[in-house]
Amino acid sequence: MLNPPHRYGQDTTQWITVPPQGYGGIQWVAATLIDGLLDAGCEILLVGAPGSAPRPGLTVSGATTFDATRVALREFGPDVVHDHTNGQMLPAEPDWPAVRTHHLNGAPEHRANIVYLSRAQCRAAGSTGAPIIRLPVNPDRYTYRETKADFLLFLGRVSAHKGARQAAAFAQAASLPLRLAGPAWELDYLHGILTDYPSTAEYIGEVGGPCRTDLLADAQALLVLSQPFGGPLGGEWIEPGATVVAEAAVSGTPVIATDNGCLAEIAPQVGTALPAELTPTPEQAAKVLAGLPAPKHLRATAVERWGHHVITAKYLEVYRRAASGGTWV
Repeated sequence: MLNPPHRYGQDTTQWITVPPQGYGGIQWVAATLIDGLLDAGCEILLVGAPGSAPRPGLTVSGATTFDATRVALREFGPDVVHDHTNGQMLPAEPDWPAVRTHHLNGAPEHRANIVYLSRAQCRAAGSTGAPIIRLPVNPDRYTYRETKADFLLFLGRVSAHKGARQAAAFAQAASLPLRLAGPAWELDYLHGILTDYPSTAEYIGEVGGPCRTDLLADAQALLVLSQPFGGPLGGEWIEPGATVVAEAAVSGTPVIATDNGCLAEIAPQVGTALPAELTPTPEQAAKVLAGLPAPKHLRATAVERWGHHVITAKYLEVYRRAASGGTWV
């Protein structure tokens, strides 16, 4: 399991672990798949996340470079390599059967044996025959609550393409406070939200551990108002997978999303998907909140559709296909 190696915040002595200390979408995906694969009896080498906790069946490598990764893989001798680094840690023609999950927008640099997260992402990459496997969630890692607190939640990178400003606008229309939780690397953008919505938006920073799971369980709704502009690499942003949708649902919290990318496919099952350009009136916001599903339905739907054992079984099929010499684009 190849994880993209990144330092944890400004601390040059730590790497983002699997699962992550705070923000880390790919790290949560890797952690959840590892949970399912260990339950299925696999032996796993985790590369690219030094400091992660080993456990029976899971070996944690200290490798964080391309060359060190190749050495670690040779020593481990995998049946198949699962790359989450978008080609950063795995050559175009690896020495082992490989599967690559694409976590970005656009076409992947290396197209062989790609797995996409949504139909929207797959279409945007120009692929017609590659597998589509949703992002997993392990319900045992989350807190489930039916009684909710009096706030809305934004959980993710506080950036234009993630729709943090639109979340504040929705919360103001709904007359509910908004808690913004996540890294804010574009400080001017964050300052603009707090200036324009001073009585609505509260920035609580990057969160992890029980603080994160409590927020997901306590919120009246999670706002995932992704926008088709302002992406980190420029150009149109098409939301590829949105781990946080399943995380909220398994916590019993409904999702209010836009129809951008994967959100049009998954959000209506656990909430609603609104047009990205919509700026709701108070009446519209109240109607949306009143029509959201109940917590028990949300949790059952999340486990049935995106539970880690369900998604792991899909990946095991793909692993076997790659290990037997199968290829696809």
